[in-house]
Amino acid sequence: MSRDVVKVILWEERQKDYLKKLYDLQFIPRIGEEIYINRENWKVMRIEHDVEVSEINIYIEIVKKSKPEKEKSPSNS
Repeated sequence: MSRDVVKVILWEERQKDYLKKLYDLQFIPRIGEEIYINRENWKVMRIEHDVEVSEINIYIEIVKKSKPEKEKSPSNS
């Protein structure tokens, strides 16, 4: 059995900037899933599969880091 190599291209969702090109990934992330690339967390927004050229375009958006909030202890203890 021969297996074709699928090209996976990651794009920044808003700017349409090319981030990374990978080949033959074992797992394709799902929409809404977070992935770690270039030392930052990204969320998958959209996936397009072009069967004619064996290409998958994954559009991702950077996850903004929120400052951890300190837990407030109950005042009526």
